Amino acid sequence: MPRFLSWGGNVIVALYARVSTTDKDQDPETQLRHLRTIAGAHGHTIHKEYIDKASGRTVRGRTAYQQMIEDAQARRFDAIMAYKLDRLHRNLIEAVTFVDRLRIMGIDLIITTEAIDTSTAMGRAMMQITAVFAELESAKTGERVQIGMERARAEGKVCNRPPKELSRYQLEKAQRILEDNLEISMRQLAAQFDGISRATLIKLLREAGIINSTKSSF
Repeated sequence: MPRFLSWGGNVIVALYARVSTTDKDQDPETQLRHLRTIAGAHGHTIHKEYIDKASGRTVRGRTAYQQMIEDAQARRFDAIMAYKLDRLHRNLIEAVTFVDRLRIMGIDLIITTEAIDTSTAMGRAMMQITAVFAELESAKTGERVQIGMERARAEGKVCNRPPKELSRYQLEKAQRILEDNLEISMRQLAAQFDGISRATLIKLLREAGIINSTKSSF
């Protein structure tokens, strides 16, 4: 029987806060005070507070975030709590991929200001809605790129094919293939996706946290 976080009880949570390096007036303590209050109100036990002062555009350089993922894999807590989803990821597709990774680990996500709690039916529905808009965002970007290329060709301009990206569902497919076929090479995996080179695939999988830096030599 699922242990819904909204019921309270002995649920161990990790608190994550991030502030941007470009805004010196930001204080992670503001986020943490809010998260501590919510956790206390529901009777949750706080495992650890993870704090980054870094850009939200990438997880590179976010040492607290990386440590939190390692602790999640070790099941040191039941859920991650954050003030807003963009404290974890600004890109919606990356955010949805992140939530899927947590689901595989058996870890829930609570975003206290955005009605997201993946331990509840409503919270999971909110993430599904988020996923739809993430996919829409990706499709609209592709359409804009295609229109731009067609306009450039009509004007006689030479344009190179833009770097390809993988949708959330393609990233999930890549992850399943890697899990089911441990001996598959990156070149063989790239062949499963039209227009994606081996190098681009490795880059995208690293950014999504599906592979680490050691899984790129084959």
